[in-house]
Amino acid sequence: MNNQSLCMIITIVLCLISPFASSETSQDFTVNNTDPTMSIGDYFSYSLDLSGLMSSMESENIIQVYENSNSSIRMEYGGSSCLQTDWTDCDIALMSDEMNITMVFSHDSGIDNNRAVMVMVMESTIVHSGLQSQDTTETKIDMWYTIDGEPYHDETIGTEITTSIAENEEPESIKVGDTWTVRESSETITNEKTRTNEEPWEHEAEEIENKTTTTNYNAESFSNVYVGERMYETLKIKSEELASNESTYMYLAITGMPIKMEFYEDGNLQMIMTLEEYKWTNEPSLSKTSESNEEGLIDELPGFTSISAFIALILALVVMRQNQ
Repeated sequence: MNNQSLCMIITIVLCLISPFASSETSQDFTVNNTDPTMSIGDYFSYSLDLSGLMSSMESENIIQVYENSNSSIRMEYGGSSCLQTDWTDCDIALMSDEMNITMVFSHDSGIDNNRAVMVMVMESTIVHSGLQSQDTTETKIDMWYTIDGEPYHDETIGTEITTSIAENEEPESIKVGDTWTVRESSETITNEKTRTNEEPWEHEAEEIENKTTTTNYNAESFSNVYVGERMYETLKIKSEELASNESTYMYLAITGMPIKMEFYEDGNLQMIMTLEEYKWTNEPSLSKTSESNEEGLIDELPGFTSISAFIALILALVVMRQNQ
């Protein structure tokens, strides 16, 4: 047999077995969706790609936005205290993020060099108990610019407390093709204060918003995600709130840990979060995970379901500063 014939046979064999192997892996891949065992100090850190968000901020008044720096979004397990609520059996997640950007305005802005620098720092504490959660987020925005050589420093500090109750539970395990819906009622209390050049704070009136949301989830496909040199087998899940122009794709490993998240607005990619590093003291091994798949022992860190709201707040705050 010559080399050409041998190569042809190998090619035909590969074409025959590859789809079968891929389909079998996809069909058998199941992600569990129940509470994990976490330890204080366990954390997950995600790098951010904000290029889509920077581009979406550009308009007639803002001709360019570029990122100077951003910290990773860090999520840390904070223990099992219920001190902030009157609930029982609580878990706490802590999230933090910092972003530094420069905005280049149009030539008639009146700002020297048509430039302003904005730094935004966000910290969240999420208390989770059964179908209930309470998310307390404090956001601090600083903006520096000069007009006719005089420096200006605008400060905004906002606090949002959102208490949510889901009307139904999510499935205990998820595989390709699964769909489900979560209906949730929430109340959000917002307080904000602003000042310029360290003048007295001006307090906005407190706002209270009550709403009910319905979010559809669809486990679309099996997907390999590469982080550096490591490859993760994941389940790609799309979530979309009814009557919203935003959608999220989350790529979950078999342990339930999100490896990558993509956030879209009006079909345009705004932001990508990719697992950078983590510490999970009781992380199941792949063999243990496979054995315990039917027992429902694995899930994501409490608070992962709040990431979409967390990112939506980032977008809202950035747009708010853009329009002022």
